[in-house]
Amino acid sequence: MDSKCKQWIISILLLVGVILCSRIECSKESDRILRLPGQPSSSTVNFQQFSGYITVDDYQNRALFYYFVEAYTDPSSKPLLLWLDGGPGCSSLGVGAFVEHGPFRPEGDVLIHNRFSWNNVANILYVESPAGVGFSFSENITFYTTVNDTITAQDNLVFLERWFKKFPEYKNRDFFISGESYAGHYVPQLATLILQSKLSIFNLKAIAVRKFILK
Repeated sequence: MDSKCKQWIISILLLVGVILCSRIECSKESDRILRLPGQPSSSTVNFQQFSGYITVDDYQNRALFYYFVEAYTDPSSKPLLLWLDGGPGCSSLGVGAFVEHGPFRPEGDVLIHNRFSWNNVANILYVESPAGVGFSFSENITFYTTVNDTITAQDNLVFLERWFKKFPEYKNRDFFISGESYAGHYVPQLATLILQSKLSIFNLKAIAVRKFILK
């Protein structure tokens, strides 16, 4: 990711004020993004966007950051797709959302539409996971030296349970989990926990992982 893209991401987050929500649970409406800097005109952006924090450990004040974009058309009929970047340590926001398949990409001083955005066909939930990646955090910094795949899966499950409380209209929606690279660990482990939980809020249909091949 080049420096121009990084600057755009930082500017976007500062503008919508998501950093100010790091120590409180913002409501759905508080998490709503009205407009991103350099975003195309509102007449061509007819979908809703949200971003904020979900606390996954109240005792240690550990929270995961998310960016959620609803489908371009008829979001109530479209499935929900969770995207996790791998690494470990790669930002789902900086890579998945604003480089690969989100609704916008930075070009010079503006954002442009990505005509291949996945929100043409689904509601997309990008999560920075585990805590320490991107804007996700833990106030107990010893967490960063002890976190492992098992903890990551557990935190992601708690994140989803609490996210559904904020967005109840997505409970029982056809649900897909996807990711790339090291998310080949995150995705199936989270799916396993969801199946074991037998929680009725989940209607898990499938998982998908894209593998990077470096030459």
